[in-house]
Amino acid sequence: MADVEEIKLKTGESARIKCKGLGTAGYQWNYMVDKKELVDISKDWVMPPAKKKPLAGASADEVFIIKANKKGTANIYLFQKRSWEKEPANERRVRVVIG
Repeated sequence: MADVEEIKLKTGESARIKCKGLGTAGYQWNYMVDKKELVDISKDWVMPPAKKKPLAGASADEVFIIKANKKGTANIYLFQKRSWEKEPANERRVRVVIG
C-alpha cells in the first residue's frame, strides 16, 4: 500500500498533484474520493518543457487540481492503470485536510 501524503488547505484554496504520465503505453491516472462534497477534482496534462527535445513516445504528466469546498478531511486514492487491467501499475493516497 502506498504511503499517505497530506495536504492542508483552507476553504476555497486549491492544490495540484502531479503524476508521472505513461499515456503512450496506454496507462491513465484516475481517482476515487470518499467525501465528494468536500473537494472538487479536475485533471489536466503537462507537456514536457519546449526547450527540451521531446523523446519519441514520451508521455505528458497528468495533474490533478483539488479545490477545497468545505471543512473536513477527504481521502483521495489515485491509481494509474490501463482500462483492460484489474490491478494498478502505480498508486498514490492523499489526505486533504480542510480548515
